[in-house]
Amino acid sequence: MTNTTYRIIGYGHANHGFFNQFHFSSTLKGAEEDYQQLLEDPEMDGAVVIQVNHEDWRVLNEFGSYPVSVVYSALGTFKVQKAPKYVFA
Repeated sequence: MTNTTYRIIGYGHANHGFFNQFHFSSTLKGAEEDYQQLLEDPEMDGAVVIQVNHEDWRVLNEFGSYPVSVVYSALGTFKVQKAPKYVFA
C-alpha cells in the first residue's frame, strides 16, 4: 500500500519579503482544489503541487510569474525559494 500525500505551496511577495503559504492534502482532489484557490488568489505570485510518496517526491503542477526552486530539507519539509538569477557573459 502506497502512502501518498500532497503538499501545496503558494508563494509571493509581501511587505516583509518573500513568503510561502503551506497546505496539505491526503487526496489528489483536495490538492487540486487548494491549488485552484491559490491560482485565483491575487496575492499569490505562484503555487506548486507536490506528490509525496514514502521514498520520493515530484512536482505535479506549478504556475508562477518568475523562476523558483522547490527545496526539500533533511527534516522532511518543503519550501519554495526564488531561483538564483543566471548571468550570461
